[in-house]
This record gives sequence, C-alpha cells and structure tokens, in this order.
Amino acid sequence: MSSIEVKGLSKSWGEIEAVKNVSFVVPEKSFTVLLGPSGCGKSTILKMLSGLESVTSGSIKIENRDVTNLEASKRGVSMVFQSYALFPHLNVKENIQFGLKVRKVPAAEREKRVAEAANAVGLSDLLDRKPSNLSGGQRQRVALARSIVSDQSVCLMDEPLSNLDSKLRAEMRDEIRDLQQRLGLTVVYVTHDQVEAMSMADQIILLNSGQIVQKGAPEEIYNYPNSIFSAQFIGLPPMNILNLKKIDITDLSKENQKKIEISKNSINLGIRPEHLNFSKKGLPVTVKGIDYFGGETVFKISHSGQDFFLREPRQPKIHLDDKLNISWDPEDMHLFKKNNQRFTS
Repeated sequence: MSSIEVKGLSKSWGEIEAVKNVSFVVPEKSFTVLLGPSGCGKSTILKMLSGLESVTSGSIKIENRDVTNLEASKRGVSMVFQSYALFPHLNVKENIQFGLKVRKVPAAEREKRVAEAANAVGLSDLLDRKPSNLSGGQRQRVALARSIVSDQSVCLMDEPLSNLDSKLRAEMRDEIRDLQQRLGLTVVYVTHDQVEAMSMADQIILLNSGQIVQKGAPEEIYNYPNSIFSAQFIGLPPMNILNLKKIDITDLSKENQKKIEISKNSINLGIRPEHLNFSKKGLPVTVKGIDYFGGETVFKISHSGQDFFLREPRQPKIHLDDKLNISWDPEDMHLFKKNNQRFTS
C-alpha cells in the first residue's frame, strides 16, 4: 500500500494554470523530492497535499484514504516550512510541544514525546534556549523536532534548508535523510537544488511549467534523461548539448558515427562533462577557460562556435587557447530529436 497517491492533480487561478494534471505515487517510508525551477508548481503541489491549498481537480489519497477535500488538521501529515516558523518568545521545548498543547495532549505524554524528539535531532541540551540564541541549523532542528513530535508518519518539507549556508546545508541533508530512515517516515521534499535531490531522494519528480517532465530514481534521471530539460537540469556542470549540424561526424569514432547514423531524426548530441576525454584523435576543440577546484578541473572548450565543458579529476598540463581533440564512449552519448526528447533505439 502506497502512503501517498496523487491522480490528475490540477490547480488554477482563473486562466493561470499552476499545476496541470499531475499524477504520482509516493511509496511508504520513502523519500520523494519534488524538483524544478522557481514557478514550476512544486510548492503548490505540496500545499495541496497538506491541505493548505484547495484542489481545482484531481484526487489525493494518503494511506489509502481520500483526503482531497479534508482540512489540513485531519490529513495525518506534518510539515516543515522554508522559514523556521518558531515563536520567538517561547524556548525550544515550548516551541516543540506547542502543537501538542493545542491538541490537549496530556502533560506526561508531552514530556515523553518532546524528550524523544529533542534527542533524535540533538537538541536535548538546548531546550531552555530561545530561538534568538540558536544558530540557523539549530533552529531548523527545532522545526524538525516539532514535526517529529506530532507523531505523523507522513512529513512534507518545503525547501527547509534554503536559509542555511552551503556547509550547514550539507550537514543537514545527511541529518534529515538519516532521521527519515531511522523513524520510517514517508517524506515529500520540495527543492530547486539538484544536489539536495540527488543526494537525498529515493525518487525524484522533476517538474517544469506545472507538469511532470520525468520521474525516477536519481541515477535513472541522471543516466537516462528523457529530454534536454532533464539532461541539463540534473548535473553540475549540466550536460553539454551540441548541434549535430555543426559537427563533422567523421572526426568521431566509428562507433559514435554508427550510433548517430542510426538516429537520423536526431538534431542534438548530449554528453556529460565528466564523460569527455582529451585524446590524440577526435573532435577538435579550443580551450577557452580553466577552473581548478582542487580535486578536479573544469575546462570550457569550444567547437564551431559552440561552448561546452569537460571535467577532469586532476589538473593536466593544459593552457588557455590550446588546440586539442576530445573523444567519448558511445554508451555515454545521448541523442535528442527535434522535439527535444531523447532518441531511444
């Protein structure tokens, strides 16, 4: 039995369609990420799941119970917001147990659940502090503890790490994922950050303009993008897309030539930066830029007026304006048709 099942979900305000006929399943105890650019509809979907936004059409089931028209408090979900939404005049303990007090949970039960939640997120020694005396990461832990203490098996998270610096975000990604697995939570997590999605998700639902572009495990979307949008949204630097009309395919290996010839309708070639190699023979390029990151080097290269990237796990002795050749294995090459969809043989 799936924890969440969404069918034909749509949301519009007059003529503006924010979400268009979206359907997906979130398996029980899984971590699903709604990923996409700003304005793609991911936060609107989350609000409809939580009951904070009404549904124009479609249905939502949570643990096989139709909750499409239920008010938020009766859906059996907890939510972690982008802003920590903490009461500044209450200490950590009071913030965590606030919802329990509103629901008139007995004091002994509140104490037990607050202690367990605080321990789970490492706040046991900070229960007397006010939010103003906490770091950003500690405030986010309070928000997580407040969600845990509600004792709901489904947790919805709306860009909870966007207010944190990069180092703390990396730490909190690990903590949230570990917490989800330890507690057996079903999580739906909204972000525009592909690094968060790739490192945390069991399933990614990639959205654009209110519609699902692709859904699947992170490695599936990364290795088999079904469109140019998917190919370039996932990956850093993004997948290189080259116009085949600007490439003399006789510069390529016979295996690559054969693969291109099979796909006669393809107009673009896609290859990830880490799958390109400098070689003695191959596509001629000019080095236009070099970015050294310690563990790797990213080269900006150019061919027939097309700029793209090559990523090396070291620092080879290559200089600006060097004339070189690049090659790649045919299994790493993707071909895209006129409609921007990937060619599949």
